[in-house]
Amino acid sequence: MEKADKKIYSILKKIASEMGADGTGFKVERPKDTVNGDLASNIALVLAKKLDKNPLAIAEEIAESFSENRDFSKVVAAKPGFVNFYFSKEYLQNQVQNIIAEGPGYGSLNIGRGASASVEFVSANPTGPLHIGNARGGPLGDTIANVLEKAGYKVVREYLHNDVGGQVERLGEAIFYELNPEAKSPTYEVQYQGEYIKELAKAVEEELQDKFEDLSDEKFMEEAGNVAVGLMLEEIISDCRLMGISFDKVTKESELRRKVPAVLSKIKNSLKEYEGAVWFAPNDEFLKDRETVVKKSNGQFTYFASDIAYHDEKMSQNNLVVDILGSNHSGHVPRILAAIKALGHSPQNFRCVLYQYVRLKRNEEVVKMSKRAGNFVTAREVLDEVGKDAFRFFLLTPRTQTHMDFDLDLAKKRSSENPVFYVQYAYTRIASIFAKASISSSQFSKAQLDLLQTPEEMALIRKLIVFPSLVEEVARNLEVNAFINYSLELATLLHKFYESQQVISKNKKLTQARLALLKATQITLKNTLDLLGVSALEKM
Repeated sequence: MEKADKKIYSILKKIASEMGADGTGFKVERPKDTVNGDLASNIALVLAKKLDKNPLAIAEEIAESFSENRDFSKVVAAKPGFVNFYFSKEYLQNQVQNIIAEGPGYGSLNIGRGASASVEFVSANPTGPLHIGNARGGPLGDTIANVLEKAGYKVVREYLHNDVGGQVERLGEAIFYELNPEAKSPTYEVQYQGEYIKELAKAVEEELQDKFEDLSDEKFMEEAGNVAVGLMLEEIISDCRLMGISFDKVTKESELRRKVPAVLSKIKNSLKEYEGAVWFAPNDEFLKDRETVVKKSNGQFTYFASDIAYHDEKMSQNNLVVDILGSNHSGHVPRILAAIKALGHSPQNFRCVLYQYVRLKRNEEVVKMSKRAGNFVTAREVLDEVGKDAFRFFLLTPRTQTHMDFDLDLAKKRSSENPVFYVQYAYTRIASIFAKASISSSQFSKAQLDLLQTPEEMALIRKLIVFPSLVEEVARNLEVNAFINYSLELATLLHKFYESQQVISKNKKLTQARLALLKATQITLKNTLDLLGVSALEKM
């Protein structure tokens, strides 16, 4: 809740108590249509059941109690029993100064109260370049981490590197046969192909050249696989840096494997032997789900066993654990939740955000593959073409569970058609006005804000004061695309204000008031772009 929401909530709770009710179970929310107020509450509907009274009559009584409150131009009861609050111009005008005073801290909350939060994201396939599908999890996870930090959590950005298993062995084979094509049987199909395998083979050969002669073919494949996934990790992390992402912690599956026996001993009552393997099957659930095997019949531990150990570690060290996964992992979520519960951790402290994959388009045609990777488009190619800001903004635009088309041509346009350009231009427009106005920050405190009266000015302020409550909302539901929508709405209102009102005029007091409004807008817009990891540009 923003300050106004909390203030109203507190007053309503006191009113409920005076009416003889406990004052719980009601909400103060922001209506989608401002015709229904700036804020609205269902308190009368909740109290009607407790007090056995007509809800509209209760709403009217509550509305009347606000008649002397100067924060509102009016408070009205609406059928069947809502209380709608309309901010006064005086209240809205005062918020401009409050935003300027808070500056970069505007929108910062203390929901997390310093609690630790782990956000794990990207964690791409270790055997190839980062592709555009997996890359969607990058801006998504990083923005979620930004929002949680803004909401008062201490966040650790994590990356899981799957550096063991059959896929690493197959990669080693692919490199060996790339360097020794004569050794490959005509009937054997190499799993990993593409230009990147040729590049990787050269790099691995250079890395292993000193001991090349001393290795058997089998040992070379093993060494090649290990070296190759290390090189691919460096490339993936480099791609993430180009997206503006830095990880605080990289955990290797090989390290987790050593912890697996001790962790599985904690949940031995949930393990079952079946078909010669060991399965995670509490109360026989998942018993025929092969993805829950933790130990194969050959004695090897599985990825799921490592993941159980990883989540035990994360849940032990953090108050909140967030996994960002592709939608193809949806079946994995109930398994890991059951494991978390079996380990004695609270499932309520675990959140999983699933995202759909991305389709690239150019000139309305689908871009299907990369010359380098062979069967997918790499994140690096798209980053090189459109830049970090458009890359992040476009990938964050749809809701996570929505398939998206990434329009490469639109992402490069320098016009209002391009949404990221449109938002960034709003910030640049404000910066250019300040460059002409040459006003010091100390002068904003002297601004006569009651001169802000026009509908465009009021609409802009109303949008500015939404920001803190939006931070709280997204910190709870993790739907970060709300900030994309907010930035576009804010930019639209800024452009409308600029086009309808003369900011710098002969009226010095009005000029000062409008510059203060622009300063509050600039602060809010930058804070929004910072959460999205998109640049706020002084010049374009």
